[in-house]
Amino acid sequence: RQRDMLPIATRLLREKMNPLFLSADRFLVCRESDSGALVGFGQIRQLAKSNAADPARFDAPPGSGDVGQPADDDAWDDFDRAYAASAPESGLDALLPWSARYRELAQRAAVQRERRRSRVSQAAPLWELASVYVGEQWRGRGVGSELVRRLCARHVQRGGARRDLYLITLEPTCGWYEGLGFSRVERQDLPPQMGLEVAAGEAVSWVLGNRLVCMRGTGGAGEKVR
Repeated sequence: RQRDMLPIATRLLREKMNPLFLSADRFLVCRESDSGALVGFGQIRQLAKSNAADPARFDAPPGSGDVGQPADDDAWDDFDRAYAASAPESGLDALLPWSARYRELAQRAAVQRERRRSRVSQAAPLWELASVYVGEQWRGRGVGSELVRRLCARHVQRGGARRDLYLITLEPTCGWYEGLGFSRVERQDLPPQMGLEVAAGEAVSWVLGNRLVCMRGTGGAGEKVR
């Protein structure tokens, strides 16, 4: 619910967690059954438009590739072929809006724009498990584990893959996330879109005296959450 966003942002600030990128539709919230008090919450937010790797690098991390660039290249190649196939020697009539060649090329461009839009929209994105918090008096009762399990299950039900899920945490909670199906990832293997989160997290981890750890979900889209 939208009215939950202010108390959630306040709790995150108190815990020195990132209070940005909050949206009610991405959150899962747990409340105390009798009082309705906020017990815990978490979210999965989109991190990158595509999990494609940069083809120019043999060790490129997911999310480093520009999914739109190949579509743009294909469109220009198609346009050049169409122009060359029908161009008279002068080629000037292609600049006149009332000419048949102008209309033909304009229609060709419209088709390519739609192909590009479809191609980009179908690219599998990357996601971040973030803002996982449980009130101190409720910790140790399995609330956080259940929140993460349900968030991951919802992500898979919506067509996502666990391997497209990333998170950053501190060293003391690494084992907890490993028990929930996440494994450590080296910095050079992270998608570039994690850069801002990692930079902010490193500043906080230095203040808290803990090491920042990056993790990634294991398994495919159809894997059940343990």
